Amino acid sequence: MVNQEEKQLTEKIDSEEAQIMVVDDEEGILLLMESELQDHGHNVTCCADSEQAIEKIKNIVYDLIITDLNMPKIPGVKFVKMVKEISPKTDIIVMTGFPSVETAVECMKNGASDYLAKPLDLEYLNIIVEKSLYKRTLEKRAAEREYFEHISRVDGLTGLYNHKFFHELLDAEISRSDRYKFSFSLIMIDIDDFKKINDNYGHQSGDNILKEIASILKSLVRKTDSAVRYGGDEFAVILSQTAREHGRVFADRIVKGVATSKLKGFSHNEAVTVSAGLAGYPDDARTHDSLIKRADEALYKAKKMGKNTLYVYDGN
Repeated sequence: MVNQEEKQLTEKIDSEEAQIMVVDDEEGILLLMESELQDHGHNVTCCADSEQAIEKIKNIVYDLIITDLNMPKIPGVKFVKMVKEISPKTDIIVMTGFPSVETAVECMKNGASDYLAKPLDLEYLNIIVEKSLYKRTLEKRAAEREYFEHISRVDGLTGLYNHKFFHELLDAEISRSDRYKFSFSLIMIDIDDFKKINDNYGHQSGDNILKEIASILKSLVRKTDSAVRYGGDEFAVILSQTAREHGRVFADRIVKGVATSKLKGFSHNEAVTVSAGLAGYPDDARTHDSLIKRADEALYKAKKMGKNTLYVYDGN
């Protein structure tokens, strides 16, 4: 279901006037196309000089450029290449007489999206233009949809996956584990005495520490693993296809990595540390909730042992 913010952005895309540039050294063609395209609600810029057109393109992003191939100063194929280098997402339609169709095809190989034959058929011109702009609208909608999917999965402060998406990731890993018969590990991580940091130095200092620890996790995890801000000062890491004993090595590296980093907590000489608890699937738990519970129990024991340590769940 589309949320209100996404709907508003989609409506904005649909309502924006398209920015179109027409490049041709024939004044009559420019006037004709400017009038026709403006009548269809587009914002039109006309250039009778290809070098002037390139200068404008450096400063303004156009949705579509329609250019004659036989322009003085900059030949058609070279012009298309230059436009694509400056503005890769701008669509280009080339205009050509029949004898230049091969050149038009060469332009399309270099990034032009379509071509028009001269003399111009205005009805066909509008069809080609609308087709190009419709394609751009779909691409913009897809980009917006991808953006909303991204922000729905990521914690805004740390850039790690968020708590909600963690549960989806864990379910997916359990399904893969059951299907392909491999083990994986879950690490729960908590910053030691984090409340004291917030109380003594303020929430901004606390936020900076959260971001720094997130950065350490990002540097340590593999591409196949998932690092998550579970909530507050707690993090989680899903170690894909990593049995408990191998997970122990990785989790220990996290604890030591934070302790030996340059993060400072309550005083100039006191380093920030974390405690971690690890449980394995399916050795320690056979369900989503029970695996989290086992890893949390291990984390609690790590805290009781004096913090700045790792405890691996052992059933006791």
